[in-house]
Amino acid sequence: MSSFIEKDLFPLSTELRPDGSITIAGSSLKKLAKDFGSPLYLYDSETIRANIQKLKNAFSTFYPGNFAIAYASKAYLSRKFAEKIAKQDIELDVVSMAELLIALKAGFSPKQIHFHGNNKTTEEIQKAIDCNIHALVIDNMDELLYAEKIAASKNKCVKIWLRITPDIHVKTHPHIETSAAESKFGFHVTTGEAKAGIQYALKSHFFELTGLHCHLGSQIFDPLPYRITIQMLYDLASECGYVPSELSPGGGWGVPYSTEDPVADPNDWIEHISSAVIEQCRQKQMPLPKIVIEPGRWLVAKAGVSIYQIGSQKSTPNGLRIIAINGGMSDNPRNALYQAKYTAVINGKIASNEVFPSRIVGKFCESGDTLIDQVYLPEAERDDLLIIPVSGAYQLSMASNYNLAPRPAVLWLESGGIYELLQYRENPEESSWWA
Repeated sequence: MSSFIEKDLFPLSTELRPDGSITIAGSSLKKLAKDFGSPLYLYDSETIRANIQKLKNAFSTFYPGNFAIAYASKAYLSRKFAEKIAKQDIELDVVSMAELLIALKAGFSPKQIHFHGNNKTTEEIQKAIDCNIHALVIDNMDELLYAEKIAASKNKCVKIWLRITPDIHVKTHPHIETSAAESKFGFHVTTGEAKAGIQYALKSHFFELTGLHCHLGSQIFDPLPYRITIQMLYDLASECGYVPSELSPGGGWGVPYSTEDPVADPNDWIEHISSAVIEQCRQKQMPLPKIVIEPGRWLVAKAGVSIYQIGSQKSTPNGLRIIAINGGMSDNPRNALYQAKYTAVINGKIASNEVFPSRIVGKFCESGDTLIDQVYLPEAERDDLLIIPVSGAYQLSMASNYNLAPRPAVLWLESGGIYELLQYRENPEESSWWA
């Protein structure tokens, strides 16, 4: 079809028409953009369901114990999207009151929800305790003591995990690495805080320490750090005389965003996690725990596609072609935040043989408002549609109203040209700044 499709960047249901235009799940991107405007975001249901099943199959192959897949909702969440995900027999990782309330409203059982975060509010801790969620994931000693006070005031024994920071570096961008000694997250191992946290939780009358958790970061393509971390967690547990019934090595497995990125098989990730847990349990004579992984990006990034309308174009004195689109850092700040890479195609012109290096920029008043630093594209015209794949994670969830831009509409696509509106395009006159 094209190098982009061959590289597996577009959703599974993507098809290229003879005229060079794209359909996803049987829906024409040109027609969807006409009907709903742009910028426009799409989620392919087939890709999400296939990704969930692939992870379940991997665990069934490599791990003889219990397991669960928990979607990291910070990648993207809305009420209707949560309703779709809730039907897939998976659990949910939330980090805010709003995410928790959406999860409950969408049909997730409290027993399927884990509440994360490094600075939970009093109201968030109280709500998590009142709802009897599966695990309140305690981030640090200060939070452990504070959560105990709240639990004591309610005379309740709360199921908790402790988030452990292994104080190791992984190969990813510093802004999405969460496992180093400088991290704001978790009980650090090297300071002795992790050991102290486990010992304190085990003695408390108001906690049931059901598991240990660690999250190394995002866009990790090497399974070795997971093996190292799992060994560290079990060494720590053994030293404290603690047998975890649940263990979560987090998420973070990488996905390719461009043709230059590596493609990492998630089966390798699950196999290494599973074999590491099995090995540690055998060595330390512990029963196998329930393994809980928390993928967000890996489940939904490839399922998402963003559509923009091309506007003005110019060339710089050094000959660089700049193409401006009607979105930008307000709906996708990832390049501005940590130099995230993307590729793109022009709908209806994918088959063109003559291409030129181009920079894709947004319409906002920042020089850093660049979505793609360089991509090779054919000649473009005003109102052409620029299609960016792998747009399903950490774009809309980090979107803003910079320059008072409304957040875009979002569609859920089913095969046969069926679609459903997940999120309305914001109306500026109905926003809080209009009051």
